[in-house]
Amino acid sequence: MIKLQNVEKTIKRKTVIKNINLAINPNDFILLKGHNGCGKTMLLRLIAGLISPSAGEIHNDEEYTYGVIIENPTFLLGESAFYNLKYLAEINNKVSKEDILDLMKKLNLYEVRNKKVRSFSLGMKQRLAIIQAIMERPDVLLLDEPFNAIDDDNLGIIYDMLNQYSRDGHTIIIASHGDYSEHCNFNRIISMSDGSIKNDTSNR
Repeated sequence: MIKLQNVEKTIKRKTVIKNINLAINPNDFILLKGHNGCGKTMLLRLIAGLISPSAGEIHNDEEYTYGVIIENPTFLLGESAFYNLKYLAEINNKVSKEDILDLMKKLNLYEVRNKKVRSFSLGMKQRLAIIQAIMERPDVLLLDEPFNAIDDDNLGIIYDMLNQYSRDGHTIIIASHGDYSEHCNFNRIISMSDGSIKNDTSNR
């Protein structure tokens, strides 16, 4: 379990996350909803440990691994798609070349695996980012607007992939201003506004 207790974040004297109390259970599949600027991205950063809270505490029951897409993923634009994924995979050596290529096939990037990322459309970069986030099969996936600019055919593949990942026992939080309940098997929907959680409901 990941537990946030009275968590706040202040940046340049402005409190952007306000008194968050939240328990994230193993195998939760959460839709974090809210308009742009409501604090969704900042909350994901706090959960991932990319930033520290200004007040309150974040506790983890165990040492979780994280796969993260937050805002614009950074790639080596002058290198190929496959090179980028292989380069990242070599940091922890948890995923093989064959595993990477298999995911590229699933998300229809295999045929362009040797093309430089700078030639990719936004949707292609987004699919590459999803592979990067999921390829080491982390305990927790934190995805900020992961469906942006992706065509319908590949969206269906990604929905199926995330639903299966949830069924396999992983925790997933998707932050979005849209509602994807028709496609993703969320068990919780959390609504944010003005840096605070306004509603947390079970969807099962």
